[in-house]
Amino acid sequence: MTSVSQQNLLKLAEEDERKGDLEAAIQNLEEALRGEHSLDVILKLCKLYCANKQKDQAYALIKEEPDLFSDQRVFKSYCQILAKNNFFIEALQLKNLVGVDLSEKVKPASEEKQRQIMQNFKQREQVTQLDYESLHKLNLPNFKAFARSVLLDPTPDFAVRLSLCEDLVRLGLEEKFEIWVIGQMESFIPANTLLLEKEPKYREIISSIGSKFHNSPSQLPLMLGEVNLVLGSLYPKINQYIDEPDSFASDLVSFLQRKDGRSHQKLLEKIYKYLPQ
Repeated sequence: MTSVSQQNLLKLAEEDERKGDLEAAIQNLEEALRGEHSLDVILKLCKLYCANKQKDQAYALIKEEPDLFSDQRVFKSYCQILAKNNFFIEALQLKNLVGVDLSEKVKPASEEKQRQIMQNFKQREQVTQLDYESLHKLNLPNFKAFARSVLLDPTPDFAVRLSLCEDLVRLGLEEKFEIWVIGQMESFIPANTLLLEKEPKYREIISSIGSKFHNSPSQLPLMLGEVNLVLGSLYPKINQYIDEPDSFASDLVSFLQRKDGRSHQKLLEKIYKYLPQ
């Protein structure tokens, strides 16, 4: 729904756009979204962001929509934004996951730009969300080669490694990739791997932690954060390291509270040895 105040701001934005003042139009639409959701405003703002060379902001805004596929207007805008951003890898993921053709042909960035993206990424001490999203501008051979080089390096932040693994899973690649997991060289086939949040043992452990801290809501976010760090560091080999989810969840809580990981003491010590301090 679009409220009366939002409709008025939409009209002002349209007037600003006709005058060629995109900055003012964008400001009116951003104001319209403060505290209120309106799909009409969001789609118009995405269009103006792209016109004003703020395509990264258009991408961030459209990705906030809970369902990018059921509404044809949202899906069309999403595809257009992918094309504007050269997010070729994400377009391939959509073809694999959703099984539909994109309404816009998405091309990767130029070869020169791709080389620059990979070089800049490797030089970053702290990788931002925008840095990571830039990898979606690569073509498939470059993305696979770059992912292999990062996964074979034991030093990158585990969050980067996790994101790369999940991107490979979304691509549905059937070839083998090697990765360091808590100091061990492991291998996995993305097409045979679930995303972290869909792993049954991950879901069972999260559910178990939620039950244990149901009556301690102030502690729950901290515990869930620790669980995600621990399980993220084991991904994509969670099933190899964890046999009993309930037992592991209980031992993890004991380890965090009393440094006593019981039957999982050695595993937890090893996990935290490789986690960032």
